[in-house]
Amino acid sequence: MGLRLHADGERVIGTVTLDRRHEGAPGFAHGGAVATVLDDALGSVLTLLRLPAVTARLEVNYRRPAFLGRRFDVEAWVESRDGRKLYLAGELREGGEAVADALGLFLEVDVEHFLRGARELSEAAPGAPEDERRELRLPW
Repeated sequence: MGLRLHADGERVIGTVTLDRRHEGAPGFAHGGAVATVLDDALGSVLTLLRLPAVTARLEVNYRRPAFLGRRFDVEAWVESRDGRKLYLAGELREGGEAVADALGLFLEVDVEHFLRGARELSEAAPGAPEDERRELRLPW
């Protein structure tokens, strides 16, 4: 996808250029690709803060069309926390104007949640019977 993010204090900022692989309507990025960028950015804030969490809800507001081939700025941050619930926000902008923004609810989990998934994937490594393989093929 070409999403490039880096830490800026407790925020994540970066850039992304969406191309034909992300096309919805002719010449425009698919809303799902825009949502993916924002979900990745919000999740990266949690990685930065070393908070293992999973997405419980993601609300995306599409403000204007995201044209293919243009560079977008991405920013994400923590809005608040209530126990295990982490509320994050993010924005996709072009030339300083919001293209889309997101609010996400993430639930903090024990790190074992992710380790268990990694073990399951390694057990279904290449060479395993076809019905045991888990493949993830994304267009980007």
